[in-house]
Amino acid sequence: GEELPIEEKALKYLAKSADGAMRDAWSLLDQCLAFHFGHELTYDMVLDVLGAVDTSVFSKLLRCVIARDVAGCISVQVILHLENMIMQGRDLTQLVNDFTWYLRNLLLVKTSGDSCEEVIDISSENLARLKEEAQQIEVDAIMRDIRCFSELSGRIRYAGQKRVLIEMALIRLCRPEMETNEDTLLERIRK
Repeated sequence: GEELPIEEKALKYLAKSADGAMRDAWSLLDQCLAFHFGHELTYDMVLDVLGAVDTSVFSKLLRCVIARDVAGCISVQVILHLENMIMQGRDLTQLVNDFTWYLRNLLLVKTSGDSCEEVIDISSENLARLKEEAQQIEVDAIMRDIRCFSELSGRIRYAGQKRVLIEMALIRLCRPEMETNEDTLLERIRK
C-alpha cells in the first residue's frame, strides 16, 4: 500500500486506544486520516479526532487550587465548562475521574522529571502546561488532592447533589486548614 505519514507516538496511542484489537485500530486510523487527509498525522491530531478530554478546564481548576482561589474554582466559567461537558454526555463521575487522572499526571511529571513522557499520554502543549504547574505545587499537596478526589469518586456515583459534592471537594483542596490529618498539617505549616 501507499506510505502513510504518521508520527510514531500517534500510532502508539491509536494502538492503545484500540486496546490491541487490530480491526479497531484500523477503523480509528481511517477516521483520523479522513479528518486530516494528505497531512502527516500527528499525535495531537489523533487526540483531537478521538475526542480526548479537553484538559484546559482541569488546568484552570488546578491553578485556582494552587492560588487558594475558592471563588475561581467554583466560578461561573469553570462550572459552565463542566456543564457543557455534561451536555456532551460526560457525567460528573467521569469528570471527577478525569481530574484525578490529571492530578496523577501532574504527580508523575513532578516526580519523574524528563522520563515522564514515557508514562503519560498527553499532547505536547498539555505536557508543557503540566511542567509549569508542577513547579508551583509540592508532592504531598498533590497526593492529598488525589486522595480527596479518589474519595469523591467513590461517593459521587450514588449522590443526588453531585455538583455540590464537587464544589465541596474543591473548597477542601483550597482550604487545607479545614482538615485535621498530618498532610494538611504540613501544608498549614508551610503557609
